[in-house]
Amino acid sequence: MLLWVVGGGFIMSIRLGFPQFTRLGFILKNTIGKSFGEKGEDGKFSGWQAVTGALASTLGAGNIIGTAMAVAFGGPGGVFWLWLSGFFCCVIKFCETTMAMKYRRMGDNGVWEGGPQIYLTKGTGWKWISPVYAVLCIFCLFLAASAQIGSGVDNLVGIGTPRLATTVVLTLLVGLVVIGGMKSLLSVTEKLVPFMSVMYMAGCLVVIAMNVGNLPGALAAVFADAFTGHAAVGGFVGATVTQSIRWGIARGCYSNDAGTGVTTIVHAVADVNHPIQQSMWAVFEVFFDTIIVCSMTCLVVLTSGVWTLKLDPAIMTATAFEQSLGSFGGLLVTIAVVLFTFTTACAQIEFTEAQFIALVGEKARGVARWIMLVLILGGGMVGISKLITYVDFFAGVYVLVNMLGVYWCNGQIVELFKEYFSNPQRWETEKWAPWVKMEKEYAARKGLNK
Repeated sequence: MLLWVVGGGFIMSIRLGFPQFTRLGFILKNTIGKSFGEKGEDGKFSGWQAVTGALASTLGAGNIIGTAMAVAFGGPGGVFWLWLSGFFCCVIKFCETTMAMKYRRMGDNGVWEGGPQIYLTKGTGWKWISPVYAVLCIFCLFLAASAQIGSGVDNLVGIGTPRLATTVVLTLLVGLVVIGGMKSLLSVTEKLVPFMSVMYMAGCLVVIAMNVGNLPGALAAVFADAFTGHAAVGGFVGATVTQSIRWGIARGCYSNDAGTGVTTIVHAVADVNHPIQQSMWAVFEVFFDTIIVCSMTCLVVLTSGVWTLKLDPAIMTATAFEQSLGSFGGLLVTIAVVLFTFTTACAQIEFTEAQFIALVGEKARGVARWIMLVLILGGGMVGISKLITYVDFFAGVYVLVNMLGVYWCNGQIVELFKEYFSNPQRWETEKWAPWVKMEKEYAARKGLNK
């Protein structure tokens, strides 16, 4: 699966001229540099609001706990391969978001709807592929959302809260968010995602600053060990180059959800003028998740030296914070994990509902949310360790299905890429013609043009 995603990212990077390098400045300028905090008008959602919903899904336990595993099992060199996978995953997320935007449709409530459950069949012409994806995605997200809440509960139980009460409270809070659908989700994520990200990164910067003397050596080891491996030291048992590559790429891909297609469901609601405009936000999503937040965790683990101790990777980041900031540091990590997993579970429930609707129609709307709430209640009771293996298996299978569709449609992606970048200024005022047509048809259907 990892080769399927990263290899595909490499191929599409060649076809698109490595936009994650050559156009990164333009992308950042026209996303976070231009529209930070922007709200949609008349009940619509801005690109910024949509990307906070996507980041709500990708910023999860993997950024804090999973990323530490890249160092614990792959050594410092694993960080280099995590970065490399992140840059290629930027292109995969760009491509799948482009497809979601191209084939999105106007829902009965006037909100755009899109995602793999739509673009896979429309883009390839294969009637079987979207239903197969939807079924696999449902099974994976059933377990993934439960595992996220399980991780959050595990952390709170670790500071003395009772498991049952904690699980019930978190489930109720998730229910309050998801019961209102996409509008409710984005109204929460546009506030919570910036807050929790800044809080965690600020803590990381303090820890790194307190161990700044170790920073040059840590960075040198990242690049040197990526191609040589690292011998055993302290409680670290050593890592070969193969292990560094495997763990670095794996944690990078799992962290940003590239190849899964699920975050395109929330990207598709954005009110923009051209598909590529939201695809650039998808590049920012991966860049922020993997290159920024995951790197913070890695540098905390490396500069603090906890990676050389014989510790469970699940507590490495918290231990590093506690070494530098005392009990407050441990509490800060616990809060971050709970917030990250909470928002991820909320987003994954919305994604699951979209798959149910694709399979059985509008009658599934609302029902899927209640099913998911019951399941995450169970996930909180059993914890993450009993669920994560199954999550990885189903994720691997439905990634293969989604990537097959994205590969097949690569020519369409290149065409839209060239159309936009031939004259980006044009799309500042002009809306893509197929969307204008759909908006007019919706207005006529609803009698809004009278």
